[in-house]
Amino acid sequence: MPAKTIRYLIQFCSVFLLSTVQANAWSSLATDSLSVWNAVTNGKIRPNLRYFYMNTDNAGESYDAYAHGINLGITYETIPWKHIRLGISGQWIYNLSSSSFSTSPQFPILNRYEMGLFDLMNPQASSVLGRLEKLYVNYQYIKSNVRVGRQVINTPFINPQDGRLRPTAVSGIWIDWNEIPSTKIEAGFINSISPRSTTQWYGIGESIGIYPQGYNSDGSKSNYFGNVRSNGIGLLGITLKQIKPISLQIWNMYVDQIMHTSMVQADALWAASKHSQWVAGLQYLEQHALTQNENLDSHKSYIHSGDISRSFGAKFGWENKQWKTSLNFNRITGEGRYLMPREWGKDPFYTFMPRERNEGLGDVQAYVAKISYQWNKVPLKTQIAHGYFLLPDATNFTLNKYAMPSYSQSNFDVSFEPNGKWKNLKFSMLYVYKRLLDNEIQADKFIINKVNMSQVNFIVNYEL
Repeated sequence: MPAKTIRYLIQFCSVFLLSTVQANAWSSLATDSLSVWNAVTNGKIRPNLRYFYMNTDNAGESYDAYAHGINLGITYETIPWKHIRLGISGQWIYNLSSSSFSTSPQFPILNRYEMGLFDLMNPQASSVLGRLEKLYVNYQYIKSNVRVGRQVINTPFINPQDGRLRPTAVSGIWIDWNEIPSTKIEAGFINSISPRSTTQWYGIGESIGIYPQGYNSDGSKSNYFGNVRSNGIGLLGITLKQIKPISLQIWNMYVDQIMHTSMVQADALWAASKHSQWVAGLQYLEQHALTQNENLDSHKSYIHSGDISRSFGAKFGWENKQWKTSLNFNRITGEGRYLMPREWGKDPFYTFMPRERNEGLGDVQAYVAKISYQWNKVPLKTQIAHGYFLLPDATNFTLNKYAMPSYSQSNFDVSFEPNGKWKNLKFSMLYVYKRLLDNEIQADKFIINKVNMSQVNFIVNYEL
């Protein structure tokens, strides 16, 4: 075969192969593009609505407050494309009606509860308040997920809570790993937070102090808002269920330049009869301050070098399909105040009761009894809880950050979740009564919005 013919044949084959590769590449790209477009355009839209009425009645004629608030939102999430989903959620809050949130010479104590339904950084705002609450990329691997961006997580230290119109949201990376039998691993790094009662996003240090800052150990008012520095939060949680009937949780949270907190919790349930079971739990929590902020003015520090706190908790109860009962105990030792920014979530203790915290306290003894009943033929659930919280003296600021006196608290909670076409609705009513245990305390700053008060909450949730 002549050399010229061979050369032409090689050129022809090269052009043919190159054309085939290019055609396949364009075809693959076109297919992927169509798949991406299909995933984006065929996602699911989920609207949500939350109405919240709150009314606080303090003893006497002054300092009563109320608020009607509404939250409207919409969430959009794509269908999976190569195990990847995108999500976005916008939320809007509006104050329908409320009492005044400002102080006056006659009423110098700031509202504590109702104002938190809206934006603590702009409490007098009368317009619609908006927040881009979620914006994430989610990768799913078999039973596990890796999510990057703005999202809502639920851990013992950072969690949504239910006492406001919107939950606390975070931004970062979160891993939910479920590939090991009877084991759940949760881990992540968080670099910014949008606390409940706010509509903006803040760095980790910036978010601490949006809520009332309380007192320093020497009795002076804390002034750490805007002065706390932190590059982020690392969280690791492991739940082990290999040893029946025990479920063991181990959590660690490292807040850069601020503190390190660890928690171990073991919960167990075993048969009491054919249709009922016993429940029990033990919890230990330990917290240490970090030393990076040693040179900062003590009045501007959230936590001081060398600070340590410990907490022990226990519960025991009985339950069946309809009834759940438990006796709960928690002890924070007198070594120091347990600190966890209230902007981030509720207490992890067995004795936690909605509308009050034991955060900011040391030398605490808490006793709480809970009983709930799930009705058979009606989607109605009721719960009663009563607790005694024995705290250090309200003027012992070394162990009492918010000057909170010892108190008893009673909660009555009713929730109704219709079935059928109304199944996306939920109605809740919570009544709270708190009473002062030390009758010698008379000063308003230890009583108003803290004890000798009752509160009614009525909430309507709708979410697809």
